[in-house]
Amino acid sequence: MSDPVSTHVLIEALSIASLAAVSYVSTNLDNLVVLSAYGAKPGTRPFFVKLIFVFVCVTVLLISLALARAADTLPTVDLRYLGLLPLTLGAWQLAQLLMGWGADKSDGPDKSKGPISFAAYSGFALVLLANSSDSVGIMTPLFADLKPMFVLTCFAAAVTTAILMASLANYLARHPATRSLVEKTGKWVLPFLLIGIGLLIFTDKPADIFLE
Repeated sequence: MSDPVSTHVLIEALSIASLAAVSYVSTNLDNLVVLSAYGAKPGTRPFFVKLIFVFVCVTVLLISLALARAADTLPTVDLRYLGLLPLTLGAWQLAQLLMGWGADKSDGPDKSKGPISFAAYSGFALVLLANSSDSVGIMTPLFADLKPMFVLTCFAAAVTTAILMASLANYLARHPATRSLVEKTGKWVLPFLLIGIGLLIFTDKPADIFLE
């Protein structure tokens, strides 16, 4: 009797893990581009970039789980205002580039290789978190229909996926074939990417993530 039950539980756990992984990947492809662009910036530490992405992943999962458990008691939240975070940061970075045109030539190569400050990593984390509203929107109903025994399975699958995505982004940023291209274009592409992401989030209709 126990063998069929165990097999059924295992199959269900694998199905949930696969669904969680696919859901997380599908809503974080844009974050993969952001990770690659940040990873290629001089002075960025790959370990910190990976750690921040995993931290954001866990935060998103905890928020989604909390919302799923409180879906019947909390009002609908308009998540589009989170788009102001990447929009503001992208505009600020673009303004810095426009005001500091030609600074790379005058400052020399050593200055650009200094370590990135804690504030920059904090801003990076906020951008990833703001851009993860779609992940909250898809993970919340998943947690709402999930049996308590499979919550850890869902967490493990999503976190593992985040680690793999962060490793892929680091590979794209550090590989000789792509590093030079990302370094040359990344500092200009990243601000516009952040602004575009912010506009997409902000102009989207309110996310009724609590309604079924």
